[in-house]
Amino acid sequence: MKITKKLSVGILSAFAAITLLTLTSMTMNKKETNAYLEITLDIKSENRGSAAGVYMKYKEPFLKQIDGATSKELLIRTEDVQVLHGFESEDEAKAYLSTTLFENDVVRELKPFLASSPEIRIYSVFKN
Repeated sequence: MKITKKLSVGILSAFAAITLLTLTSMTMNKKETNAYLEITLDIKSENRGSAAGVYMKYKEPFLKQIDGATSKELLIRTEDVQVLHGFESEDEAKAYLSTTLFENDVVRELKPFLASSPEIRIYSVFKN
């Protein structure tokens, strides 16, 4: 029963984060996204609510302070969690990984919830 309750709380927290994300995204000015930074995180279900809290805490600073940032999405699957960051350019996506916000804040706060090292990928958007 305790495990089910913790899992329910984690799922509800993640749902609340996604709802807030959607509402926040609707009110922001959109810049053109030409690159994505995808960070895949191995986080146990009982830690996902806390990890979603870290995501929510740093979403707005990311969008306001990071050069070229266009979006930030939290994607949840049974096997992992992904954070998808949109950027105006691939160079800006790479540069974010060396920022104080990423290295000293986000990584530090997420570290206790990680079951393994994150996978980091950068994609360029194909445009016709």
